[in-house]
Amino acid sequence: MIDFTFEKKASLQDALMQLHTIVTLLRSKNGCPWDREQTSKSVAENLLDETYEYIDEVIKHDQYGQREELGDVLLNTMMLLEIHEEQDGFSVVESLNDVCEKLIRRHPHVFSTAEVSSSGEVIDLWNTIKTKVEGKQNTDDDFFSRVPTSLPPLEMANEIQKKIRKVGFDWPNVDGVVEKVEEELSEVLQAKDHQSDETEDLEMELGDLLFAVVNLTRFLGYNPSVALHRSNQKMRNRFNALYQIAKQKDISLNKEHLEEMDQLWQEVKSEETRSKE
Repeated sequence: MIDFTFEKKASLQDALMQLHTIVTLLRSKNGCPWDREQTSKSVAENLLDETYEYIDEVIKHDQYGQREELGDVLLNTMMLLEIHEEQDGFSVVESLNDVCEKLIRRHPHVFSTAEVSSSGEVIDLWNTIKTKVEGKQNTDDDFFSRVPTSLPPLEMANEIQKKIRKVGFDWPNVDGVVEKVEEELSEVLQAKDHQSDETEDLEMELGDLLFAVVNLTRFLGYNPSVALHRSNQKMRNRFNALYQIAKQKDISLNKEHLEEMDQLWQEVKSEETRSKE
């Protein structure tokens, strides 16, 4: 047993130090076996999960939920810092110093004499500092060498498109992006109807369609992962509502009751619309 008493802190410094102390104790030899077993990879995966849980609370406008989930994000961040410090990789202080120094360096329009007139100019200045001052450039043989290879496909597509946009290779307006989506959809339908033709690759055409939709989402200013996450949640909520009504009406969920399920689906959608009015 570790002798520790929690105290509600009044300052950011004291609160962060208490979190750091608790994480250190959990990772100690007398701490928690589960916490000691965690690696930087497992905690990073937890961090992604907690970030999406925070996004859920933002979408619901739940302030208490946001407060709780943001605390979990900070916990996993602190856990990562502690793991690296234990491994003699770097200290928490070094990591914080690095990011503070970088923020000052990349904001000369705030902390020095550089001038900008728009957020677009800020991004251009930021990218110039990254490449010319910090030397963060692509390798000679791969324009996308700085795009993390560990990204899931959806996020990878978005990052590839964002990087291409930075050099000006982008659609002049949204009409062209929409036309590209329509073009890729027609190619999917063409491949679907001619699957015996060896020159048709339906899987590739489907990938091209997804890539085009990601591009449309990016062009309109949205994050495709968040957009899909919201759609997934909407489908879960709607079908769970259908599931509950079906149980009340003793309707089995199978293809023999497709007509009834469709009616229930419309009921759920109508109720959802009324609740928003």
